Amino acid sequence: MRKRLIYQAFLLLISFSCTEEEKPATTPKGILPMDSTAMVLRDIHELESALMVSSIRQDSTQNLYRALEPNIFRKYKLDTGRLNRSLRYYSSEPYLLDSLYHVVLKKTDSTAIFQP
Repeated sequence: MRKRLIYQAFLLLISFSCTEEEKPATTPKGILPMDSTAMVLRDIHELESALMVSSIRQDSTQNLYRALEPNIFRKYKLDTGRLNRSLRYYSSEPYLLDSLYHVVLKKTDSTAIFQP
Protein backbone atom coordinates (compact mmCIF):
# COMPACT_ATOMS: atom_id res chain seq x y z
CA MET A 1 0.00 0.00 0.00
CA ARG A 2 2.73 2.44 0.96
CA LYS A 3 4.72 1.68 -2.22
CA ARG A 4 1.62 2.26 -4.28
CA LEU A 5 1.00 5.64 -2.61
CA ILE A 6 4.63 6.69 -3.19
CA TYR A 7 4.40 5.53 -6.82
CA GLN A 8 1.18 7.53 -7.38
CA ALA A 9 2.68 10.63 -5.77
CA PHE A 10 5.75 10.24 -7.98
CA LEU A 11 3.59 9.95 -11.13
CA LEU A 12 1.56 12.98 -10.09
CA LEU A 13 4.73 14.99 -9.50
CA ILE A 14 6.14 14.01 -12.89
CA SER A 15 2.91 14.86 -14.69
CA PHE A 16 2.87 18.37 -13.22
CA SER A 17 6.56 18.96 -13.87
CA CYS A 18 6.21 17.95 -17.52
CA THR A 19 3.32 20.25 -18.33
CA GLU A 20 4.13 23.27 -20.47
CA GLU A 21 4.43 26.45 -18.48
CA GLU A 22 2.16 29.34 -19.30
CA LYS A 23 4.05 32.01 -21.18
CA PRO A 24 3.47 35.68 -20.39
CA ALA A 25 1.46 37.49 -23.06
CA THR A 26 3.69 40.56 -23.09
CA THR A 27 7.22 41.46 -22.10
CA PRO A 28 7.37 43.62 -18.95
CA LYS A 29 8.17 47.32 -19.28
CA GLY A 30 11.88 48.05 -19.57
CA ILE A 31 12.68 44.58 -20.93
CA LEU A 32 13.86 44.19 -24.50
CA PRO A 33 11.59 42.08 -26.69
CA MET A 34 12.91 38.56 -27.21
CA ASP A 35 13.69 39.19 -30.88
CA SER A 36 15.78 42.28 -30.09
CA THR A 37 17.59 40.55 -27.23
CA ALA A 38 18.38 37.65 -29.56
CA MET A 39 19.88 40.00 -32.16
CA VAL A 40 22.12 41.66 -29.55
CA LEU A 41 23.22 38.28 -28.18
CA ARG A 42 23.92 37.03 -31.69
CA ASP A 43 26.23 39.98 -32.36
CA ILE A 44 27.97 39.59 -28.98
CA HIS A 45 28.51 35.86 -29.51
CA GLU A 46 29.77 36.42 -33.06
CA LEU A 47 32.26 39.02 -31.82
CA GLU A 48 33.44 36.68 -29.05
CA SER A 49 33.73 33.82 -31.53
CA ALA A 50 35.68 35.86 -34.06
CA LEU A 51 38.13 36.93 -31.37
CA MET A 52 38.48 33.39 -30.00
CA VAL A 53 39.54 31.95 -33.36
CA SER A 54 41.86 34.84 -34.19
CA SER A 55 45.59 34.49 -33.81
CA ILE A 56 45.74 37.51 -31.50
CA ARG A 57 47.09 37.05 -27.96
CA GLN A 58 44.45 36.62 -25.26
CA ASP A 59 45.17 39.90 -23.46
CA SER A 60 44.95 41.75 -26.77
CA THR A 61 41.65 40.04 -27.65
CA GLN A 62 40.20 41.14 -24.32
CA ASN A 63 41.22 44.73 -25.04
CA LEU A 64 39.84 44.48 -28.57
CA TYR A 65 36.56 43.06 -27.25
CA ARG A 66 36.23 45.96 -24.80
CA ALA A 67 36.87 48.36 -27.68
CA LEU A 68 34.37 46.73 -30.06
CA GLU A 69 31.55 45.84 -27.65
CA PRO A 70 30.27 49.44 -27.43
CA ASN A 71 29.65 49.33 -31.20
CA ILE A 72 27.05 46.63 -30.62
CA PHE A 73 25.30 48.74 -27.98
CA ARG A 74 25.35 51.79 -30.26
CA LYS A 75 23.98 49.72 -33.14
CA TYR A 76 20.93 48.78 -31.05
CA LYS A 77 20.74 52.11 -29.13
CA LEU A 78 21.09 50.15 -25.93
CA ASP A 79 22.88 50.38 -22.60
CA THR A 80 24.37 47.53 -20.58
CA GLY A 81 21.85 48.00 -17.77
CA ARG A 82 18.85 47.36 -20.00
CA LEU A 83 20.51 44.34 -21.60
CA ASN A 84 21.40 42.94 -18.15
CA ARG A 85 17.80 43.45 -16.91
CA SER A 86 16.50 41.73 -20.01
CA LEU A 87 18.90 38.81 -19.60
CA ARG A 88 17.93 38.43 -15.92
CA TYR A 89 14.26 38.37 -16.96
CA TYR A 90 14.76 35.76 -19.67
CA SER A 91 17.03 33.71 -17.38
CA SER A 92 14.42 33.68 -14.63
CA GLU A 93 12.43 30.96 -16.39
CA PRO A 94 14.07 28.08 -18.24
CA TYR A 95 11.49 28.08 -21.04
CA LEU A 96 12.12 31.79 -21.71
CA LEU A 97 15.87 31.32 -21.89
CA ASP A 98 15.44 28.26 -24.10
CA SER A 99 13.12 30.20 -26.41
CA LEU A 100 15.56 33.12 -26.51
CA TYR A 101 18.46 30.94 -27.59
CA HIS A 102 16.32 29.20 -30.20
CA VAL A 103 15.77 32.65 -31.72
CA VAL A 104 19.51 33.42 -31.45
CA LEU A 105 20.32 30.21 -33.32
CA LYS A 106 17.77 30.98 -36.03
CA LYS A 107 19.30 34.42 -36.52
CA THR A 108 22.87 33.13 -36.59
CA ASP A 109 24.48 32.74 -39.96
CA SER A 110 27.42 30.39 -39.59
CA THR A 111 29.25 32.17 -42.40
CA ALA A 112 28.74 35.69 -41.02
CA ILE A 113 31.61 37.71 -39.64
CA PHE A 114 31.04 40.52 -37.14
CA GLN A 115 31.19 43.94 -38.71
CA PRO A 116 31.19 46.85 -36.25
